Amino acid sequence: MKTVFSGLGVLISLVTVLSSCIKSSVEPPVETPEKSYISIMHLAPTGPAVDIFFDNTKVSNNPFTPGYVTANYNAVDKGAFSIKFKKAALDSLVTELPVAQYDSLNYYTLFLYNVQPDGPVQVFRIVDDFTDVIASPGKPYYRFFHASPNIGAVDLYIDNVKAESGRIQADNSTHLVLSKFKETTSGVHNLQVKLAGTDTVIASATNVDLSSGNAYTFYLKGLDGGTGNNLLTIGVLRAAA
Repeated sequence: MKTVFSGLGVLISLVTVLSSCIKSSVEPPVETPEKSYISIMHLAPTGPAVDIFFDNTKVSNNPFTPGYVTANYNAVDKGAFSIKFKKAALDSLVTELPVAQYDSLNYYTLFLYNVQPDGPVQVFRIVDDFTDVIASPGKPYYRFFHASPNIGAVDLYIDNVKAESGRIQADNSTHLVLSKFKETTSGVHNLQVKLAGTDTVIASATNVDLSSGNAYTFYLKGLDGGTGNNLLTIGVLRAAA
């Protein structure tokens, strides 16, 4: 497994084979391994920085710190393997996904979260489905993830219109439909997360530009009462390879 994870995406070296004028035949092209695509969201605010291993092979260039998400999907050789998250620079297992198949041309999101503040880190795998985005590209699409371990149920508002109700932390791990992208309207929007059933705003994001034909993940991260990197915030991630 030669794949290397990087927060800036994957750098792929393309080697061009030039035929020499003294050769009588052209060498056959080298086959490129089929790829699967993986995005990682480290949304466990009190978890450690982690290194990533496929089976027992380290594939991360740099540690993934809490709150960090990959800007792009990382291309990996397709196949069946486990994914382990170990404390950065140590051999201490934090959490892992058992052996599973990662198919070619499929997209996956790995979601790390704290079960409770200062509690253990867990991870689950989402098979990202862009069927609706491809079939009807005239609109942007979104989904919402709740990753704060000490905030209860919340509502998501888009331009003062309630879009999601009663969402709880990591609820998409057991309700797969909550990881599905939903249609919304293009343009510049304001997002608010409120305590469920109230007007108490706990996080907001302004001037969020949503373009047709794109899929976005909105996510609540951080801690109630958190500061710095653990401040309650709304992140916006556009799906990109």
